[in-house]
Amino acid sequence: MMFLSMPNLLIWATCWIPQAVGFAPSSIFKHVNVRSNHQPVELQLSANGWTSLIEDIQDENAPVKKLILQEGDGDVPQKGSMVEIEYVGTLGSSQASWTVDDVLECWLKNQQGLYDILAAPFSEKNVNGNMLFNEEVFNEEFVAQELGVTNKMQCKKTIMATKRLRKQMEEFPQGQEFDSSISRGKSYEFVLGQGKVIRGMDLLVSSMKVGEKAQVVCRSDYGYGNEGYRKTTGEVVVPPFATLCFDITLLSAK
Repeated sequence: MMFLSMPNLLIWATCWIPQAVGFAPSSIFKHVNVRSNHQPVELQLSANGWTSLIEDIQDENAPVKKLILQEGDGDVPQKGSMVEIEYVGTLGSSQASWTVDDVLECWLKNQQGLYDILAAPFSEKNVNGNMLFNEEVFNEEFVAQELGVTNKMQCKKTIMATKRLRKQMEEFPQGQEFDSSISRGKSYEFVLGQGKVIRGMDLLVSSMKVGEKAQVVCRSDYGYGNEGYRKTTGEVVVPPFATLCFDITLLSAK
C-alpha cells in the first residue's frame, strides 16, 4: 500500500479532466440525500451528476466532488466499518484552475508570514490560479503596487513561491497515475472514519453503497496538502498542493 496508509495522511486529503467534469452553475443544482462525515446531510446534485461532499459548499467549486459511475446495491457503510476498495489515483487539474478561495485555502495559508498580509488583497484583486500562474501579470511590480506589499523581501518571497508552484505544475502533468490497487492486484482495506486515509477518501467512501463505483475530485487540503507525498527514497510521487482524482469501487463493508 503506497499512500493510503501513511500516518501523515491524518493531516491532509483526482484525475479531474475539466472537459469530463463539466460542472453546471450552482443555480441548476438540485438537492439529494447522501452521507458525508458519516452523518445524513442534504447535499446537492448537479444537473450532470456531480455531487458536493462538503455540506456547507454546495456549488461547482466544492473542494470534494463525487460522480457515480455505477450504482451500488448494498448498504452505505457506517463509521467504524472495515471497508474494502479498489482504486486508481491520478493527478487532477493544474493549480491554474484554482478559484480565489482555492488559492487562499490551499496555497497562501501555507506561505509562512504571507497570509495575513496578502489574504485581503488577493480577495480584492481576484487573484485566482490563472492570474497566479501568469508571469506577465503576477510579478514583483504587481505584488508591490496592486497588492500593496511595500517590503521588498516579502515581494521576492511571494514571487519565489509562485515560481516553485509553476515549476511543479510543469513537472507533474494532469492525469499522471500515482497509485493503484488494481495495478498491484490487491484491494485495500481500512476502518472508515478513523483517519486512516486522506480526508477526501473518507468522505467519498462514507457516501457510497457497496458495489458502487465512483470518481472523486479532491482539492489538495483534502488530499496531501502542502507536503505532497514522497517515497522513502525521497522521490516525489504527489507534489505539494496537488488536486487529486480517484476512481473507486466499494467492494465490501463489515
